[in-house]
Amino acid sequence: MAVTGLRATAVALLAAVVLTGCSAGIGKTPEQAKQSVVTFVEESTDVVGDGWEPSEGPGLGKCGLAPGLGGVRYVYAVVRSASADPKADVEAVEQHWKDLGVTTERYQTGGEDPILGVRGRGGPVSSSDFRADPRGYTIDASSQCFVGDFDRMSLDGQD
Repeated sequence: MAVTGLRATAVALLAAVVLTGCSAGIGKTPEQAKQSVVTFVEESTDVVGDGWEPSEGPGLGKCGLAPGLGGVRYVYAVVRSASADPKADVEAVEQHWKDLGVTTERYQTGGEDPILGVRGRGGPVSSSDFRADPRGYTIDASSQCFVGDFDRMSLDGQD
């Protein structure tokens, strides 16, 4: 009877880890989460050249770890002027992300001057996006969600 109870508890814990652990930064400190998103974005910019400037962050954002359990993540975005070959740049960023274990999906808007891009999920961050707009490029990413109090961290200046 005790073994059955332990098995049920183990199954419940495993389910909780699977549901939250895949997209959560379980065990990550705020500093580690912040550094992971900065490193990811900076390494992604290296793939398509220099001239990037911060657009947003790295700053705190809210996220959910599980129903009723809030968390925090860091968001970071950089911008620069477009290059002459956005298609090649999207391919290069996509390959770099795949090498890091990111699941990617390309996209394209309609019209005469389409905006090309690639979205990512997983790997060292929760989500990422490279937007190759003819008016300028943007790369942004969100760290994995980790346990934290957004309001307290914001007040403490941890953004």
